[in-house]
Amino acid sequence: MAILCKTIHALRAVGTFGRTLRKNRKGTAVLEFALIGPAFIALLLAILYTMLIYLAQQMLETAAESSGRLLLTGIAQTTTQANGTVGMSASDFKNAICNGASGTNASGQAVTIPPLLPPMLSCSRLTVNVSVATSYNVASTSAPTFTYDSNGILVSTGSGYNYQSNGSGKNRIIVLQLIYLWPTGKGPLGLNLINEPNANRKLVATSVFTTEDYSCNASQTSC
Repeated sequence: MAILCKTIHALRAVGTFGRTLRKNRKGTAVLEFALIGPAFIALLLAILYTMLIYLAQQMLETAAESSGRLLLTGIAQTTTQANGTVGMSASDFKNAICNGASGTNASGQAVTIPPLLPPMLSCSRLTVNVSVATSYNVASTSAPTFTYDSNGILVSTGSGYNYQSNGSGKNRIIVLQLIYLWPTGKGPLGLNLINEPNANRKLVATSVFTTEDYSCNASQTSC
């Protein structure tokens, strides 16, 4: 009989504890966050991961548009630079995009080019590709193919500064591409936007235009 009474008291105590536990809401928020929080944080990181790539792409597009004007107006082809060289070589053109440049134009007026590449982007990761097309129908705007050796080191960009002057630069169709290797990695929730070795994503900004009928520098026979 005593054992039965103890059992009944124990069951009543358990029932009372159960009812109290159901009514006690302390710690509910912590439990809910433990269940939902990781997925929510992963989603925010995935959004940030994608946003940074789109931001870098937009910055590259803006730089390509501004850089294109150097060729469009003949500044890159005719400016006498601070070192006395007339017209920009491939390295001069890239340096002007990254760090700016100064000199005098064909009319002898001072020219100052501000840096065109945003500080968020590194010049060491930038490749500049300039080519000439005979018509807009045949102009190639596909991204150059980068090749790597067995160690994953970039050995060829398939690009160059192929602007060839032959008299006035009027009506010359130019295809300018800025190619950038954006360092990234695999994002949360299985997101992976890597398309080049060494955890990089290749970003390409292309500008196609016809150059103006600018005048060559007096020291140039063609530009």
